[in-house]
This record gives sequence, structure tokens and C-alpha cells, in this order.
Amino acid sequence: MTVGYQGEPGAFSEAAALELLGNVATRGYADFDALVAAVDAGEVERALLPCENSIHGSIARSYDLLYAYPGVRIVDETTHHIVQALIGVPGAALDGVRSIASHPVALEQCRRFLAGLRDVRVHASDDTAAAVRRCVEAGEPSAAAIGSSLAARRYGGAVLCDSIADETENYTRFFLIARGHMPRRALGRACIAFALAHRPGSLYEALGAVAARGINLRSLVARPKPKTPFEYVFYLELDALEAADALALAREIHSDARVLGAY
Repeated sequence: MTVGYQGEPGAFSEAAALELLGNVATRGYADFDALVAAVDAGEVERALLPCENSIHGSIARSYDLLYAYPGVRIVDETTHHIVQALIGVPGAALDGVRSIASHPVALEQCRRFLAGLRDVRVHASDDTAAAVRRCVEAGEPSAAAIGSSLAARRYGGAVLCDSIADETENYTRFFLIARGHMPRRALGRACIAFALAHRPGSLYEALGAVAARGINLRSLVARPKPKTPFEYVFYLELDALEAADALALAREIHSDARVLGAY
């Protein structure tokens, strides 16, 4: 089995895949669109798609893509602890660092650490693991990158300072996605997508169907409906729901509601 993820080897998404599935083959993709398209085309059997971060909230593009590819389903989920580290070349020292690169989200998460450094330039990169790779390949002791300890091991870098994020309780939740139905565990969770007409009470009625069954609502995400300006697709994540119950609830919520996964 090959598992896809977004980013280069050593990305937090790859670390989450290995944590969930063990010693499997992995393959990185440049962005979420390419990743989900690869699952739909059968290039990889499964992929890990981030859906929510405990600090930054829902990852909207992931939900858009699940709606755009009806053949791709959520079959499992996992939560990964994000620990940002400052990584340089072997032999480098923190007080000698003069430039740091990483993904803009990682830089934002380490704002206090970066503010405490003097005479250091900060550069945005497209990917944390890519920033680490370029740093190590360049071999410049004054340059460093922020990324995962897995990236440091992948590229032979040295961790100059560990756990540098402002918030130590930083977690990203991932969907494990696959083509068709490939359940791994019976978590009793489901994700249902549906669009609603612009009229008073439509969302209230949809959520009322959930409340009437005594089902816990884990999250509610609203996203613009493709090709229909100012109308929205709602994504409900629910607890204590098996596959058959999820399908029945989807039909009750709306005739066009779609179960994106029961896992």
C-alpha cells in the first residue's frame, strides 16, 4: 500500500501517515488538489488529508475537494501533535543563525520565538520539509529552517532548538481518504455534505434532524457552493453514527445530501 500526503518527505503529513499506518510506502504531492486527484485516479491507495488545526481551525480546501470528487471517501481519521523545531546543518549553533525559512503557517506559529532572535531574517517557503531540505543541501551554518524532527532525520539536519511554537498544544486532524469504501476502524463517525436553499429556517431544520436523533455534532463547516454565487455547502461531522444511519440521516436532511464517509 502506498499512502499519499501533501508536501515533501519529512512533512508533518507524512509523519502523521506513518504514525497511523505504520511502516508503509509514502508519496508526496505538491498540493491538496494533486493529492486528492491522485487518490481518485488510483495512483495511491490512500492519502492523508488535513481537515482541521487546533489553532487555525478548519482547512477549507480539503472539504471543497471531498465535495468535488464524489468517488473519494473518508475511511478513517487521526490527530497528530505538531511540534515545530529549528533545524540547521550539523555543527551549526543557534547564536550563529542569521536567516530562517519555513511555511508561513509555521512562521506564524513560532512568532514569539522569532521575535526573541536578533539580526535574523525570516523567509517564507512553500513547505516546511522543503525548507529543511534546502537548508541542509545548502550547507550554510548561518541558515536554518523550521520543520519537523522527521524532516531533520530525512535530510541529515541537526535540531538546534526543539518545540519552539508559541502554543505547545498544537494538533492537526487528518482524514484518511480512499477511492470507494475501505473502512479500517468502526469509529462511529460520519461526514455529511449538503446545500440548502436561502430561506428562513433551512439550516435550523437540517440541524434539527440531527438533534432529534440525539447525535453529537462534532463540527460544522460552511463553504461557497461551486458555480452558485452566495450559496453554500455545509459539512456536518457527527459522532455515534454508523454507515446505514448516516445514509438515512442524509436523506432526512436533504434529498441531495451526500455521505462523504462513515468511519
